[in-house]
This record gives sequence, C-alpha cells and structure tokens, in this order.
Amino acid sequence: MKQRLVMLALAAGCIVLAVAGALVYLGQDRKAPEITVEDTEISYTEGGDYEELLEGVTAEDNIDGDLTDQVFVDKIIQTGEDTGIVYYGVMDKHHNVGTARRTITYHLSENGDEAVAEQTEEAEEAEGEEEEAAGQEEAAQTEPKEEETLQPDGARPALALTATETTIAVGTAFDPMSVVKDAVDDVDTKDSLYQRISANGTYDTNVPGTYTIQYFVTDSSGNTSDPQNFTLKVQ
Repeated sequence: MKQRLVMLALAAGCIVLAVAGALVYLGQDRKAPEITVEDTEISYTEGGDYEELLEGVTAEDNIDGDLTDQVFVDKIIQTGEDTGIVYYGVMDKHHNVGTARRTITYHLSENGDEAVAEQTEEAEEAEGEEEEAAGQEEAAQTEPKEEETLQPDGARPALALTATETTIAVGTAFDPMSVVKDAVDDVDTKDSLYQRISANGTYDTNVPGTYTIQYFVTDSSGNTSDPQNFTLKVQ
C-alpha cells in the first residue's frame, strides 16, 4: 500500500513539473512583430535617402506595441530596368524579427556613371596612393576573437565575421557577404542560414568616409543572433 502511494506521489510530481515547464515555455514571447505596408507607389533613385522608402510602413508587436520607429530598410534589389524590391525588417525586445517587402519604381542615378569614371581616372593617376591605401587596408583589418568552434546560443543562431573593420580605396567594389565567416543554428543548415543573413547600414564606396554595417542572422523559427557591427572605411 505504501509503495503504491509513493508511486502515485512521484507520478503526480512529474505531472506538476511537466505542466510548469509547459507554462514557462508558452509564456515566452516567440511571436514576431508584424509589418504593414500600404499599397502606395514609391519612386526611389539610387543613392537616395531611405526615409522615403519608409513611407506608409508601420509595425506592431503583440507585447512591445508600436514599433514603427524601429523599422529599417534591410536591402534594395533592382529587378528590372525601372523596378526594384525593398525589404523591411523590425526586431522586438525578445529578438523576434518581422519582415516585409514591396515593389517600387527604381531609377539609377544620372551622375553615377560619370562619378565612377572620374574616380577611376583619379585612381589611375594616383597609383602610388592606391598602393599605400592597400597597405593600410591590410594593417587595419582587426581579427575578432577566434573561437574553437562556433556554437548556436541555445535556440538562437550564431554569426561570425572574418574581421571587425576594413579599409578600401574610393571606387572599389565591396561585397557585404565577403566578411561573413560562418553561421550556425541548432536546426537550420548553413546554406539556409546564409539566405537569412542581414547586413543593415548605408555606405557609398564612391564617397570617402567611415560607415557602420550591422550584421545578424535569423533562423526559420524567427530567432536571431546577436548583432555584430562592422566598420567600412573608404579612403
């Protein structure tokens, strides 16, 4: 009789623990904020201010409320001679990421080709300066702390960069994905994660300056990695 009572008590304890664990899990915020994009005609010229792309875009989260002022332009992809797609993102306090996109009218900058030609000519005339800049680029690259093996942060993915900053000469092309070292997750494959890497920030390789690009990756469940800042110096 006593043994039966002990077994029943243990079973009841297991049930209580299971229910408590389920309540904790269900109580976590796993819902991504929702971005609403109005059906508005947007005309954008390459190199223009991103603010015009945020017209008619709002965001709402089930816990954090209105996140409209947190919406950012993730990237713009030209899809035709005069069309493009702008991708939006927003992150709540629990690192849940909401995304949206819309088609826009996309125009190339009228002075873009002329500026590149002028800068190319100047670069050819200053070959010595380019070599010096290349040397500075190599010296300026700062390697981040190396980890033996990149591991996901529980259910959240992890992202590693090859460096935290680099310096390039004016007019030199820059591929944001070239500085991504690795991305891992407890469920998603590397190929899947690489399609979900975001590099936020504006920069112009034709204009000297220091630019900041923020990287993070989102897995298929909406979990995001810790953001990492990368500094791009154009000289």
